[in-house]
Amino acid sequence: MLVDLALAEQRHFDHPPETTDQLSARLATAPRFTGENHLLVARSSDGAAIGLCWVVLFDPGTGLEAEIAELYVRPEGRGQGVAHRLMSEAMQLIRSREVTFACVWTRGDNNAALAAYSAAGFSPTEQTVLTWLPLE
Repeated sequence: MLVDLALAEQRHFDHPPETTDQLSARLATAPRFTGENHLLVARSSDGAAIGLCWVVLFDPGTGLEAEIAELYVRPEGRGQGVAHRLMSEAMQLIRSREVTFACVWTRGDNNAALAAYSAAGFSPTEQTVLTWLPLE
């Protein structure tokens, strides 16, 4: 599902698009995070994975922090509350671990994600975020 998500999202960025094979190869060889990764998976009644929420926990020396690294629901699972249920489980994990700071990044035009994050208690902050991408 991470490849599906990356394929769907790459049209929103100015770097060259990658094929399914390129994305799969890059994700398979990407450096591994050494903190805690929690993958929450929603399944349909027949057991097929229809959504995921990837929660990263880490301590930079100031207390345990969390990031919702990815939230994705396959098209056939959308509009059924899957994202809200995944975020509810993510927040249960975050609260149980006494996280001192949690964040999530998304595009301002991603209304479905914004609704799920807002319903889970996240709110916009006044920050300027600068990014760098290696453009050809």
